[in-house]
Amino acid sequence: MYIAVVDDRPDDRAELIAMLTRYFAAKCVCAKYCEFSSAEEFLTDFVPGKYDLAFLDIYLGGLTGMEAARQVCRDDPRCRLLFFTTSHAHAVESYAVRAAYYLTKPLAYRQLAEALDASCAALWRDGGGLAIQVRSVETSIPLRDILYADCSARRARIHLEREVVEVDNPIGEVIDILLRDERFLCCNRDIAINMDQIAQVEGGDFLLKNGERAPIRHRGKSALKKTYLEYSLQTLRRKEGTL
Repeated sequence: MYIAVVDDRPDDRAELIAMLTRYFAAKCVCAKYCEFSSAEEFLTDFVPGKYDLAFLDIYLGGLTGMEAARQVCRDDPRCRLLFFTTSHAHAVESYAVRAAYYLTKPLAYRQLAEALDASCAALWRDGGGLAIQVRSVETSIPLRDILYADCSARRARIHLEREVVEVDNPIGEVIDILLRDERFLCCNRDIAINMDQIAQVEGGDFLLKNGERAPIRHRGKSALKKTYLEYSLQTLRRKEGTL
């Protein structure tokens, strides 16, 4: 899970991240944080699909957090927006950008936990998670964030958009868990790929949206390609509301 924290006060950012770390550690969820001191800095970094949650102070130098929220709401409706600020003055306005929650400073952990329980419920319900161990610590990675899983030097690896996570679990166990979800396909020995991340079939490979390639095993190649094409068609029909 990737979280943006936008606030011009370093102490407030640090306090929020400490509380977030406590919350997600208790949930065994792997969370990564990116800090921004201005709305402009955040919007320069922002691309649709990058962040699951964005915490925004409203009163910033330059663009306000509300102005930044409007752009995020327009370009990436999936990103959950949460305001944390010193005033209730913009609470009604926050509905216009479909904010998940409106928090006031000083933050209390219980208040934040309630906001996260409500805001993350849909993310976890819709996406599911892979429960694994990383350096003997239990954690969970949202399935939608996984590009593919493979094995190197007898270590199972989970490939994400911006990092590769080595896990303690055997690769066979990881793949067995992933294959319980319809979006994953075992395309070669010790490789399970997220079909939502495939851009196209190119020669003997699945070409991912980020440019990486996953080889398709020769035996059963036609069946694997057919499985992917059928899944793609089914996904398209769901989006169009014909399923």
